[in-house]
Amino acid sequence: MTSPLISVIIATHNREELLPQAVQSILDQTLQDFEIIIVDDCSSDNTPNVIRALEEKDDRIRAIRSNQNIGPGAARNLGMASAKGDYIAIMDDDDLSESERFEREVSILNSDLDVMLVFSSVAWIDNDLKITNTFPGLVVDGKFPADPEEVFRLLYLESNKIPNTTIMIRRPLWSKFKYPEFTWIGEDWYFFMQLAASSMKMRAIPSPLVRVRRGSEHEGLMKRSRESVFKAQRQILDRIKKWLSEEEINNFNHLHRLALSNQILRESRHHIGVKGLGMVFQAFLQTPTNPKVLQEVNWYLSKVREKIMTVFRHT
Repeated sequence: MTSPLISVIIATHNREELLPQAVQSILDQTLQDFEIIIVDDCSSDNTPNVIRALEEKDDRIRAIRSNQNIGPGAARNLGMASAKGDYIAIMDDDDLSESERFEREVSILNSDLDVMLVFSSVAWIDNDLKITNTFPGLVVDGKFPADPEEVFRLLYLESNKIPNTTIMIRRPLWSKFKYPEFTWIGEDWYFFMQLAASSMKMRAIPSPLVRVRRGSEHEGLMKRSRESVFKAQRQILDRIKKWLSEEEINNFNHLHRLALSNQILRESRHHIGVKGLGMVFQAFLQTPTNPKVLQEVNWYLSKVREKIMTVFRHT
């Protein structure tokens, strides 16, 4: 049997309703030379039966089932270890790929053998599948930084800005770099920083090739897990610092403090009031010259002014 050109990895956990839609968006691709590997991360709902029905529908679909909940990074690693394609595409179990996604990504990888990873912007959709916004990631004015050092710096300072659900990589890359399994949050961010730190060439497609759900259910989940997200991101920043030699750390300390400062500022916006202002002050202590601190103070002042105006309107 001829090996497929692309292995699509979909890690899933309790997505019985949305998984078939994600898979169908892959089956509808204009480029049809692929296999789909669904890694069931110990689902407790009807997802296993849904996967069996999908396997029966198309012989290009096969499943790997984990007997324990191992997390998204480990689940993707499990799928990639079983991949047979020249290229590996990642797809989240609740998103929708545009039909030309694979055709456009493969075209870039075929035309430049030095490119190891390609990704695209995403479109955010609500529960009715209407586009509400777009997220360009690291694409600025239609361009992606050519220098891997600049990519690493931007990822480090701004958190992850490469939509994981859009990426396609060359399969040999996975033998060198894997998703971390020490965290279930930010594992994709850590993965991309490994690549950037190793000077791996990446390319971006400015137009959105994946639609990402941002409906009420997903927003609620983000709010419930927000503290866990920030905790994990700080853990990742500290772990990345351990990659460096003592000499590199001396040169890197300012960037590390700036990254922590930015991280604290992102978190502060979810704690309006005394706690939030305290976090802004923390960010200032990390890096007094960070221009985002002043921006955040101005943002807080505008929120306070809004609250005062609201009080006056109701008196």
